[in-house]
Formats: sequence, C-alpha cells, structure tokens
Amino acid sequence: MKKKLTLPTATTLMMCVIIIAAISTWLLPAGQYSKLTNNDNKTFVVNSKTGSTALPFTQKTLDSLSINIQLEKFTKGEISKPISIPNTYQQDTTRPQGFVEVLQAPIKGIIDSIDIVLFIMVIGGFMQVFNKTGAMLNGVTYLAHSMKGRERLLIIILTFIFSFLGGSYGMDVESIVFYPILVPLFLAAGYDLIVPLAIVFGGAAIGYISSFSNPFSTIIASNTLGVNWLDGFYERILFFLVSTALFIWYLVRYADKVKKNPKASLVYQSDGNAHSSLE
Repeated sequence: MKKKLTLPTATTLMMCVIIIAAISTWLLPAGQYSKLTNNDNKTFVVNSKTGSTALPFTQKTLDSLSINIQLEKFTKGEISKPISIPNTYQQDTTRPQGFVEVLQAPIKGIIDSIDIVLFIMVIGGFMQVFNKTGAMLNGVTYLAHSMKGRERLLIIILTFIFSFLGGSYGMDVESIVFYPILVPLFLAAGYDLIVPLAIVFGGAAIGYISSFSNPFSTIIASNTLGVNWLDGFYERILFFLVSTALFIWYLVRYADKVKKNPKASLVYQSDGNAHSSLE
C-alpha cells in the first residue's frame, strides 16, 4: 500500500531552515552594521568592527548618526536592545557554520530569546485550556442558536469576536472547528457557504493581519527590534477597529445581496442554491 505524503512537522521545518542558513554561510559574503547601545541613559556606545566608542547621550548624537528615533524612546526604556546604525554596513570575515554549530543553534536561539519562548508557552497553555474546556465552542454554539432569525446581527458579532481573537492571541487555523456549526444555520437563513467561511476564517485573518497584541507576530517583531511592544499600541487598536469594521461592512453587504438573489453568490455555479437543500 502506497504511503501517503504528510506535511513536515514544525520541528522538521525549523531544522531545515537552520541547515539552509548554515549552508548560506559558506556561499554568501559576511557583513554587519555598527550597533548603537544605550549605556544606562548615560552615554551611547557604538560597537563596530574596529571597536567601541562612547558618545554623548543626546538627541544630537542620534541625528548625527541618521537614526530617526526620539531620545525619549531610550530614556523610557521603550528601546532596550542594540539597534543598527544606517550606512555603516561593512563586509566581515566569513565564518562558515558546520555540523556542530547546526546542533547548537536551537539551544542558543532559545537562550537568546527566552522571554519570547516563555511568553509563547504561557499563551499556548492558555489556548490549550481554552480549547479543551470547550468554553469557546459552547459559547459560539449557544450564541448561534439563541440568535436564530437575527443572522445579520450574528454576522457582525461573530466576525468581530473572531477578529478580536486573531488580533489578540493569534487565532488562525484552529477556527476551523466552528465552521461546521455555522454552516447549517446560515444556509437555512438563505445565505451561501461563503458567509460562514468569511466569518470564521476571514474574521480571524483580518484580526491576525491588523494584530495589536499577537504574540506570534507583533510581540516577536517588537522584541527582535528591541522596541517595547506597547509602543504604538493605541494606533494598532485603531487600525484593528477600522480594518475589522471595513471587513464586516463588506461581508454584511455581500450577505444581504446573496439573500436577496442567490445567483449573486460567488459559489452559485459550483454549489447551486445550497440552502434549498435545507428547506
């Protein structure tokens, strides 16, 4: 019997990326930017290929280095990690990575990013408990049945919920479990298969894209850059609300159109008037 192909695990993909990165060290020229570090709000330290230099802890120093960041970002601790200085890239001696370095890479990576690792473990544990208890599943099921006959309002509420979950803790593919619950409800109300699909996957996706606290994108990126992830938080909230509102407006508009004229459905030619089978 022919064995079915399966997708590689996350660990396998990670090791493949590490191996590719190690191979690239043998092929690509090495180089680095000079780094600027805050020395306890006393001085700036520039670390370059030639050594370290102390500079005054002033806005003038940042401007002279073409770093478009306000000094208060450093004094408030919003930027804690070394940042690259523009126009200072220099080629360096190549240091090809071998078999031993490949094996050490995951361990060193965990040590260097232990704060992110622990944070994701906490979020992952919360998500697991949340899913295992069935709290979300039972809540959505109850909401769907209690609002039967008011599906237009249900579209707005559920889409916002899934968008919020995508933007807050990174809900994505796990939203698939809610699709079978919503399909019969919306088909019976005269909508097509696109509407529940857009609520579940579209809502989670728009939230993920406009994330305000997603640990798997926003927080990791902020930590990598040495920027406090709360910096710009209110702007991200605004972006999330605007993006979600536009998506909900478009989805409700599409749903109303399909309910009035089933032939307006994007999947009418392939699925026909799907809700007629439930009548």
